[in-house]
Amino acid sequence: MLNERREKIITLLKNNKNWITGKEMSQVLNVSDRTIRSDISHINIYYDNILIESDNRKGYHLNKRILSSMSNHSENIIPQTSFQRCFYIVHELLFKKNELNLIYAMNRLFISNSSMENDLKEIKKMLEVYPTLKLIRHKNYISIEGNEENKRELYINLLKKKMRKNYLNLDFLATLFSNLNFFSIKELLENILNKYKLNIREMELPTIMAYVGVAIERMLYCNYIQTHNINKNISIGIELSVSKEFYQSMSKNLNIILDENESFYLAFLLCGKLKAQRCENEILQDSNCMVNQLVNTILKNIYIQFDVDLREDEDLKEGLSAHILQLLERKKNNVNICNLFLDELKYKYPFFFEMSVCVGKIIEEHLNVTIDEIDISFIEQHLGAALERINSKSKYKVILINPNNQALSSLCQKKIESIFHERMIIVKSMNYFEKKEIIKIEPDLILTTLSLEHNLNILTVQISIFINSQDEIKIFQALNLMDGIRFKDKFVVSFKNMIEPRFFYLDLDINAPEEVLTFMSNELYNAGYVDKEFKESVLKREELSPTSFIYSFAIPHPIKSMSRESKISVAVLKKPIQWGKFQVKLVLLLSIQKNSEKIMRTFFDWFIYIVSDSQKLSCLMKIKSYDDFINQII
Repeated sequence: MLNERREKIITLLKNNKNWITGKEMSQVLNVSDRTIRSDISHINIYYDNILIESDNRKGYHLNKRILSSMSNHSENIIPQTSFQRCFYIVHELLFKKNELNLIYAMNRLFISNSSMENDLKEIKKMLEVYPTLKLIRHKNYISIEGNEENKRELYINLLKKKMRKNYLNLDFLATLFSNLNFFSIKELLENILNKYKLNIREMELPTIMAYVGVAIERMLYCNYIQTHNINKNISIGIELSVSKEFYQSMSKNLNIILDENESFYLAFLLCGKLKAQRCENEILQDSNCMVNQLVNTILKNIYIQFDVDLREDEDLKEGLSAHILQLLERKKNNVNICNLFLDELKYKYPFFFEMSVCVGKIIEEHLNVTIDEIDISFIEQHLGAALERINSKSKYKVILINPNNQALSSLCQKKIESIFHERMIIVKSMNYFEKKEIIKIEPDLILTTLSLEHNLNILTVQISIFINSQDEIKIFQALNLMDGIRFKDKFVVSFKNMIEPRFFYLDLDINAPEEVLTFMSNELYNAGYVDKEFKESVLKREELSPTSFIYSFAIPHPIKSMSRESKISVAVLKKPIQWGKFQVKLVLLLSIQKNSEKIMRTFFDWFIYIVSDSQKLSCLMKIKSYDDFINQII
């Protein structure tokens, strides 16, 4: 089976284009080199292929061709992990048998009695969050007792976890409902939605179809929802019409009884998961003016707090307004949604996430609603798109010199742009080097298909006409070099005086995030750099969403800039501690002076630069002194 650490190794290799040494991985994951070697050997045996390639000099590298060609490992016929076995047992109990013979299950799963006992303990833990569910055992038989609503909720949540890495594979989902023509049911639901000029949000379709499959399978065996807890006064008029028409059609094709509770429950689930072609005033009457004012307040606060001006971005205003209206509707009706991109958005784009946390706080304060990580991640998608529109203006300007016919030159340019469009723009394609013309354009980079010498201070890279893999590496290295120059000047100026030896703590022996933050905040307070409110704000920010953005790293900070002088307090923990989803060893507490908000963006640029390079990240994990730390980051 693949444990969590082995899954992290695969993720770490996926996120790094370069080779990673075992030493670097061991530093990041806080284990020994030997453990890394053992894990990688286990991963390759588990996949029955050389998924992770090794080289004595370079280290390890993920064979993405093999990864893409393999089917998802969780689809094995015989469940391999404890979770897969638990899912199998729950599936059997809910869809095939009211009770399950443990001897039969052990033979089917090829496991020992002790393994089965451990799996049953895990199932009992899973049931603890559902108030009515209990695992009942009578001699060699088990069953699940409880109300129908909780049983379906249990299965859907387990299914989401099972499909986490294969969420878009509806064919796999269909295999779980052997009694149904899954895709015909999907087509029927979509046709009814189209009739009402509605469609399901793209990322919600698998969840809705999973629920529909579970509901119909359960109803085929006369298991109907009996709960009276559904609020039948919520605004689900159009959703209820869809639900009733859907079940009416299903009752004609299958032996299921029309049931009011079932119709209301499906309508309740559809609420908040539909993209409606309706006027926003239907969603929440008289709210547009209020929400538009709130969006203006949000964008003003972003400008003040982060020195990022999005106030004139009409696309962002429109998107945020619609999102807030939909959020209010969901909160009013107590409808939960998921965002499968949450982890990627949080850990790969921490600056965007921080901005979104602040936006979430403003929405909470103005609308008296609770904002969680899922809500923040959807806000981040809107802000991220707006920031990318700004960043596109700061792409590197490139001149391509290519003295070939138009067809060849155009082919070369298109290929370069298709690969590097996010980081650069070819502002002009020229046949020859003309100094006056180039000075007028002021490019950051010159790409040339023939040897070229000149006396301008402009980085120049020779490439081939057809852009092979070696050319891609050359361009990539040139862009990284320019990033480093642009970034280093800005970073050194901003941070050289912010990290003092007295706020650097080596081998700090503390076992909980709150204790670490209390200690570091108190030290800043005692030195006179922050007020008492600083620590409270840092802890409140942590409650919103842990600031452990990636393996071994935490970057705590207050909700807003509030210090008398900008400082970065650094703690290298004696041993890693659990901080949100990650084991953390290095803590950087940001204390940013009011009206110095640009520093925050610069810091997160540095953070992304560090964590995207496994060698740099590994070196940071090994620091032994203040001077060593300063050398590593500056």
